Formats: sequence, C-alpha cells, structure tokens
Amino acid sequence: MNEEIIRLQAIKKYYDESTHVLEDLNLIIHKGAWTSIMGPSGSGKTTLLNIIGCLDSATAGSVFINGTEITRLNQTHLTRFRRENIGLIFQQYHLVPYLTALENVMLAQYYHGVVDEGKATEALKKVGLGHRLDHIPSHLSGGEQQRVCIARALINEPKILLADEPTGNLDQKNGEIVLDLIKQLHEEGHTIILVTHNPEIAKLGQRIITVIDGKICSDSTCTSEINET
Repeated sequence: MNEEIIRLQAIKKYYDESTHVLEDLNLIIHKGAWTSIMGPSGSGKTTLLNIIGCLDSATAGSVFINGTEITRLNQTHLTRFRRENIGLIFQQYHLVPYLTALENVMLAQYYHGVVDEGKATEALKKVGLGHRLDHIPSHLSGGEQQRVCIARALINEPKILLADEPTGNLDQKNGEIVLDLIKQLHEEGHTIILVTHNPEIAKLGQRIITVIDGKICSDSTCTSEINET
C-alpha cells in the first residue's frame, strides 16, 4: 500500500468575497509519486502549489505533510518546516545576481543553519555545473540558471520537490536537460509535484490532476507503474 505524504482536506482560498481561488479542494499524494498539475491560467494551480509549499496559507481547511498539520503552524515554524521538507523550483530563477552559482546554493544552506561548501559543490556537480561554480547568474545561460535552482532546491535533502513551470523560460534543449534531471530525482525516490501547461510534460508523471475554477475537475493515472516506495 502506498504511503501518504500529503493530504489536503476541504481547502479554500479566498482573497476577498469576489475572488475565490480554491473551493473545497481535497487531494492525497503518496510518497515517491510524480503528480502533474494542469489547468488554464487563473485556475488556482499555482496557488495550490504555494499552499503545499508553505508559501501561502489556506483560508479554510487542513493541510498535512508527512504527518504534520502545517495549517496549525505559526510563520516561524512554517518557514522552518519548508526548509527541512520541501524543495522549490520556480519558472523565474530567483537567484541573487551578485552571488556565484556556488554561493547561491550555499545561501539555502545558510538559512537552514549549516553551511557546507563541499556539499553545495557536489549538488552543482550533480546537475552538471561543476565547471560553473564561480559564475554569477548573468554569466550563465537560462538552462544553467535553472539547474542552479535545482541544486539549491536539493541542498537540504527535501522529501518533496515542487516545480512551477520549470521549463517555461527555456528552449527545447535546455528544457529537456531540466526534465531529465527531474526524472532522475523521481527515480531516486523524491516526491514530485509539477505544474505545467504542456500535456507532454504532464505525461512524464504518474498522475495528472486538472484544476479549473479552483476545483479538481479530473484526476487520471498516466501509468500503471506506480511507485510503491
């Protein structure tokens, strides 16, 4: 039986009386699974990802991650929980422009409390950037910057990786490199939740959830080879 790692119960997200982003959304995600989330712009998929990633809070409902009800945590504990359990990969790279690739990865360690240059170097080598350690973002291609983001997301050994349109700003070649890295991470046992507009990218996962008007309108399995980790 698959082990549950994320559970959302009756999640609602309202910004005001007329702006309802999520409506009574329920979702269970199992450990080691790759779940793709699709939907038109404004459907609520990124808000859903941000709630799971502890970047936003639900107006109502409960979110459980690895047995912890994060909706009950205060901001300090929520931030700490995110750093210890969740890696974030964004469409926008969010790199500090005056720091090198190595320093950008080490910055995530700094916020975690332990800085290890050797471990940060190994993370960059893992994503194929061992020769780019001392380069600042403006001296890296878009694909290389995204790989720095992946290394940064991995550095604290999170159980869950959240990716919001990770290839959205990349050409086909660099997009394929990034997707190959995500595939590798999934094979290593990471739980992946990936938001995309691209049906072909969505099919790389085991499950596709489609969100429209803040509700899950479809939930389908892409393959019978569900990870039983």
